[in-house]
Amino acid sequence: MHSVRLHSGQAIVETLIAAVVVVFGFLALFRLSHMLTGKILLEHAAMRTARARTVGFNGFMCCKSARVAAIPVCGRRLWPEGDEFDYGMERARIPIYMATPTPAVARGALDYEGWGRLAIDEGDGGGANVRLVNDWFDLTGSAEVEDNCSLYLNNYGL
Repeated sequence: MHSVRLHSGQAIVETLIAAVVVVFGFLALFRLSHMLTGKILLEHAAMRTARARTVGFNGFMCCKSARVAAIPVCGRRLWPEGDEFDYGMERARIPIYMATPTPAVARGALDYEGWGRLAIDEGDGGGANVRLVNDWFDLTGSAEVEDNCSLYLNNYGL
């Protein structure tokens, strides 16, 4: 009878230890999947930036292209305020944002929390890098596209 009392809490302790290990494992996998998704989206943003550069767009247009491609990893929408899950309104504002002539006007069309943490390097040729640094990770996406814009554009100030 004495040995039953000594081991009566053992199952609870083992269950608690196992539950803690399982929860931390799940959270680690969740964080890893978030990082992999971010990496894929930054690769896409770099590709959109490289493409914009190779067809002759200026730096501001390349920056806007990268920002729009990185929307899913850039956190909450700062402007316009309202329902965060109003995707129809968000999709309607993206062409307006892309058509804006200056950064100040662009912020008035659409703005996200993570856009200020994006480092966009559109490169000289057909390469681009997009880097996002936040509290949880530092990710970089890179892309290379063959630069053929000189075949199609003239040198009249473009």
